[in-house]
Amino acid sequence: MWNATKEYYYQSIWNAGGIAFTLNYPKDNSSIVEFADIIDALLLVGGPDIPNKLYNGKSPELLDSDVMSNEREIFDRNIFSEMYKLNKPILAICVGMQHINIIRGGTLFEDLNKQLAGSINHGKFNGDWSKHSVDIDQSSILSKIINDDKIEVASTHHQGIRDLGSDLIPIAWSDDGLIEAIEDSKVPNSFIAVQWHPELMPNNINQKKLFSWLISEAKNRS
Repeated sequence: MWNATKEYYYQSIWNAGGIAFTLNYPKDNSSIVEFADIIDALLLVGGPDIPNKLYNGKSPELLDSDVMSNEREIFDRNIFSEMYKLNKPILAICVGMQHINIIRGGTLFEDLNKQLAGSINHGKFNGDWSKHSVDIDQSSILSKIINDDKIEVASTHHQGIRDLGSDLIPIAWSDDGLIEAIEDSKVPNSFIAVQWHPELMPNNINQKKLFSWLISEAKNRS
């Protein structure tokens, strides 16, 4: 087993003024509280499909052959919960957003092309990415961060939110109706979660603002 993070994520954090490092999850999760106490903010990065038994998915045959390990799923779940409890800022990307939805009791489409009528091109999972627009709710924190209600994003995934989890607010959508971003209704500004990949557009001012939000919130709350 190995643990790695794509360099784009590091570069995005560094360019926003932060110091990035990868958390290597322990088998017994005994260090979760210590990790959360030490770090100032959490970036939940993209990754493989989450086992669909966790949300009672009915179509396991539509999952990619690369499925998230139990060790990572448990660690990501626990570190998210601990950071949320400490009110430290969290930015979740792609499967990170999907995981938050599952943690809150929501479900996923196992494959958008086969299960979402009229699905647009969301890119190829682990392959070529596409560009498409998303509409953002003007009343959302995300809209205030980006200062726009329609932006272009980089997309490379085949799954997405089907049923929304509890205490989550949908705040952005692609043209096919897929939820592209969520926020928390109970603790506003606790996290921003997006389906797209802002790290793949490092020179796009709108995408850079997401990482700047994470770093500035970390400084403000420390």
